[in-house]
Amino acid sequence: MRRPRICLFALVLGGSCLAQQWELGASGGLAFYKDLTVTRGSQSATAGFKPGVAVSVFAGQNLYQHLGGEFRYTFGFSDMKVSSGGTETTFSAQTHALHYDLLFYGARREAKVRPFVAAGGGIKVYRGTGKEQESQPLAQFVILTRTQQVEGLISVGGGVKLKVGQRASVCLEARDYITRTPQNVIAPWTGSTISGWVHGIMPMLGVSLRF
Repeated sequence: MRRPRICLFALVLGGSCLAQQWELGASGGLAFYKDLTVTRGSQSATAGFKPGVAVSVFAGQNLYQHLGGEFRYTFGFSDMKVSSGGTETTFSAQTHALHYDLLFYGARREAKVRPFVAAGGGIKVYRGTGKEQESQPLAQFVILTRTQQVEGLISVGGGVKLKVGQRASVCLEARDYITRTPQNVIAPWTGSTISGWVHGIMPMLGVSLRF
């Protein structure tokens, strides 16, 4: 009796796996960052990242009619900056985000238009790639450094997927990548403090294939 039961279980499990739809895709867009406030006594400055570009690759799975999951890697070019009193210093930088999100769809799997919201988490790597100088303007507030730092990441966002043909989709979306300030990369000088979290808001346009 056990062998027929095992075979039946294997068939059910196999059918469930086949019913799940996988998706591979890529997207690109812009990256906008919320400024951080730096204070030193009665003086203040803003620091953070300049607007840049970002590209993503992702692998997703439609788990149920209104629920999916997605692994995503996002690479960004956004220079670091610090500014105060009309003076601004910049420093080349890169970001790397790796995370898993749950996608909650507002329409069933077979619908041509599927709005969704996404939430998940992972890690984000900040890398300063510029050339360090002995004397950096506004160094009394922060030093922009050629180092890297890994921070925990919260990912939230939403968008809409539009089916094009039998297998392809176009996706319009926006993600907010939230981390603590990487204070080894944007390093506060003695007596300075940085307040706020880093918000990287990324509107993107992508394409994907289902199989």
